[in-house]
Amino acid sequence: MAVGLMMNPPRRGRESNECVDLYESERLAVMNGLKDRAKLLTKTFNSMTNITCTEIEGAMYGFPRVHFSKKFIDQSLAEGKQPDFKYCMDMVNSTGIMTVPGSGFQQEPGTYHFRITNLVTPTSRMGEVLDKLKVFNEDW
Repeated sequence: MAVGLMMNPPRRGRESNECVDLYESERLAVMNGLKDRAKLLTKTFNSMTNITCTEIEGAMYGFPRVHFSKKFIDQSLAEGKQPDFKYCMDMVNSTGIMTVPGSGFQQEPGTYHFRITNLVTPTSRMGEVLDKLKVFNEDW
């Protein structure tokens, strides 16, 4: 049913004004929540040590870049593991935060990223998750 509403939303004159008003307010709340969480992700990542992130513009995912030391990169590769994979595994083991290494997305050679969703709701909960991630990154 929800898919049908996205493809064919209620319209005035076809559905009641109450139905259309409810749909529009719920849709706006979802879109504003995504936008707010995208801004929060961008701001948080760019405040972290060794992480940069281009502005996230309403997508459901952030794709921040992690700047590893050459020593860590060489050590990881010598072990047969991508550095971003090791970072993501340490993150999930330490915090429970699940991310996907950028190496699975054909990132630019010599760069390392991870993908994280911004679907954690409410936005205050996303802030808590990012606080945990920030502590992990600083300790890591």
